[in-house]
Amino acid sequence: MFTKVRSGEIRVLLGSTAKMGTGTNVQKRLIAVHDLDIPWRPADLEQRAGRIIRQGNENKNVQIFRYVTKGTFDAYSYQTLENKQKFISQIMTSKTPARKGEYTYRTISGFN
Repeated sequence: MFTKVRSGEIRVLLGSTAKMGTGTNVQKRLIAVHDLDIPWRPADLEQRAGRIIRQGNENKNVQIFRYVTKGTFDAYSYQTLENKQKFISQIMTSKTPARKGEYTYRTISGFN
């Protein structure tokens, strides 16, 4: 099936993040990816984009569509995913967090 996708014989391919993950070399003619759900791990979102943004794709311009229904749990899930990615990026790059706190320490006496 992947050979038919690479040749253009199959023009639409549906698959989950797991099924379309490692070893799926179908990028030759891809022009768009449509994400219909939100993964829990930032790496899964990166894996999805990696299916189309790859060396060997004949299309210079590609599109990634992510569908979110306003006022549903989807928006919250994307925000959570974004926060996870920011946290991971801070750890991996050793950059300080965007927010810093001021701490004041006091010694309280008079307790027996």
